[in-house]
Amino acid sequence: MTSSLAPGSWCEPILKHGSFDALVAATTVGLVIADQRVLSLHPKAKRAILKAKIPLIALRAGESAKSLTSVERIERHALTLPRASTVLALGGGTIGDVATVFAHLHKRGIELIHVPTTALAAVDSSLGGKGAVNVGGVKNALGVFHYPREVWRCDEFFSTLSSAQLREGETEAVKMHVSLSRSVSSDWIESFPSLSTLIETSQKLKLKVCSSDPYERLGQREVLNLGHTFGHVFESLSKYRVRHGEAVGLGLLCALEVGLKMKVTSQQTASDVALVIPFERDPGKTIAALLTRTSFATVKSLLLADKKGASTEGVKMILLERQGRWVTRVVPWKLIETCVDQWRSWSSR
Repeated sequence: MTSSLAPGSWCEPILKHGSFDALVAATTVGLVIADQRVLSLHPKAKRAILKAKIPLIALRAGESAKSLTSVERIERHALTLPRASTVLALGGGTIGDVATVFAHLHKRGIELIHVPTTALAAVDSSLGGKGAVNVGGVKNALGVFHYPREVWRCDEFFSTLSSAQLREGETEAVKMHVSLSRSVSSDWIESFPSLSTLIETSQKLKLKVCSSDPYERLGQREVLNLGHTFGHVFESLSKYRVRHGEAVGLGLLCALEVGLKMKVTSQQTASDVALVIPFERDPGKTIAALLTRTSFATVKSLLLADKKGASTEGVKMILLERQGRWVTRVVPWKLIETCVDQWRSWSSR
């Protein structure tokens, strides 16, 4: 029976696990949008696409790819692609973003499959149904909700990830676990869970939240923005040289500090969570370096431009009371400025 739902409407994605070539051979796909570096590192995947005679568009991944220019480029190659087609996104978060926007707009919506090739995308962005492009230096200024029909976990793609890329996924998983469960313990400091375990548990947590609030209308999905308020600021200030996962970790530290000052977060919770965020370099020095050369007016303008809810009164932030329990608070601008001044002097964390 044909579903009456429009392509991209909320329906829990089918999770598949297997080799990419086998899954491609068993699925009808009309177009692949891929990270050109992934194709270079995994020629077997490219051969599978070509063998199946699927049109292929390769993009250079990164924040620069998240633009209306990229969406238009894809559309120019896909003008004859029927509405009944399925587009497959092969790459990390930025490729997923562009493919999601394209899938939503092409002929008013076509089916989408995500094949995340980074740990970060596998634990988070490939499942949430959100896609966006940047405009005028503002991250995710234009966006859509368009849920994938399927999400494939093809472990061969994770074998070529750098340690920094793996940490991005681990950081996002930590954020998800501390806010949605009470499963993070001091044992994680000595024995961090395996990537496959983190992906599987994080996917379950993410889908549970999405099912309760698929279009961010009820406030339940706000928790997924923990760490993102200042995370996006740090990405913008660094001109995206700070990777998204690291930025979320830095933003999570800031959220813990704000929570302490507002007497929402306990000192024990802040200490426990900060210890398990897998930073490679000293986060305090990174935050201080980014803020020292930046005026508060610039920080404020970035917070106001972000979609999560800054106003004349202050900034809406997700704060932790304890693991598994979060709240939303409007943080006054004066307190934000006080915190930024304090973070400029951090020499280590």
